[in-house]
Amino acid sequence: MIGPLPPPYNGMSVATDLVLQCMPSEARVIHLDTADHRSLSNVGKIDFLNILLALKHAAKYLFQLITQSPDIVYVPIAQDRLAFLRDGLFLIPARVMGKKVVVHLHGGYFDRFYRTSSPAMRRFIRYAIRKAARGVVLGHSLSCMFTDILPLERIRVIPNGIPDHFVNQHRVNSSQSSTILFLSTLMKEKGVFTVLSALPRIADRVPGVRAIFAGEWLRANEEEEAQRMVDDLKLDSRVQFLGPVVPPRKFEIIKNADVFVMPTYYKNEGHPYVLLEAMSAGLPIVSSQAGCIPETVIDGLNGFIVDAKDVDEFADKVILMLTDEELRNRMGEASRRRFLEHYTIEHFSCNMQQLFGELCPDEFS
Repeated sequence: MIGPLPPPYNGMSVATDLVLQCMPSEARVIHLDTADHRSLSNVGKIDFLNILLALKHAAKYLFQLITQSPDIVYVPIAQDRLAFLRDGLFLIPARVMGKKVVVHLHGGYFDRFYRTSSPAMRRFIRYAIRKAARGVVLGHSLSCMFTDILPLERIRVIPNGIPDHFVNQHRVNSSQSSTILFLSTLMKEKGVFTVLSALPRIADRVPGVRAIFAGEWLRANEEEEAQRMVDDLKLDSRVQFLGPVVPPRKFEIIKNADVFVMPTYYKNEGHPYVLLEAMSAGLPIVSSQAGCIPETVIDGLNGFIVDAKDVDEFADKVILMLTDEELRNRMGEASRRRFLEHYTIEHFSCNMQQLFGELCPDEFS
């Protein structure tokens, strides 16, 4: 099993941790931690240490592949050129040695990445994964991600699932103010500036509103731009940037919010764990048409799907939720129900074990 573990906390490191939790005790699991345990700002960048780490991981992997002789090689694959070339260090040796390979796609951009790559890169991608035993995607709308590379009969749809951190808890916001929560990596493409731009309009209708932004800034210039925006719009009393948060503080922040927002247009968006955490806490959601979010947040049922760049539409939906308590409570309850029905760690574990059981029935019976 290839993949990074926290820290830092991001989608890929959390995903690896959750997949490892799903493995039955009788299965022999060999894990290669591919994390760069520095800050998020180093993820995806090319520097000397990153190159050194990649070579170190490749050497260790080859040693394990030869000496441990695993039946299955599980590789979460990337959606950009340099990162996929690194993935090739794991995929191609497994193919050459005739291993059963599972490729797990945690985003919704792979088909575009493949189509827009050079002919040589497309040949490399096809060679690396076309013999994979299974390809995993996060939602039915993403089943087309491996078109022309893997046949549909080898594709499995497995939504993300997480532990229920809010079981037997009642979400109560004791504050007199209404709280909007944005919890993710802080970057333009995730919708940070859409939320900031909408706040003056929201504040006109919801006088006590405040917005909490929790997460690490990916780019220093965007952090500076956001602070200038807060100053220019006179939002100092309404906006709080908490920085990175981890459990248990993260769950306290979620528990005390009224609405979770994520108007993302990030091209690599897949099935964000933060949405599932908000839903498990019974929060209504305002998000966007990215990745398989519309399969998770059903427009009008447990939240609203908006145009990520339409500030007025976003503001209107948040205002509607904050001013209509009955609607907010009903959508929050629907979020909790959908989480329990589809996105618990038990559902995810069952799906993953079924996937591996198709390839090694004796280990995953």
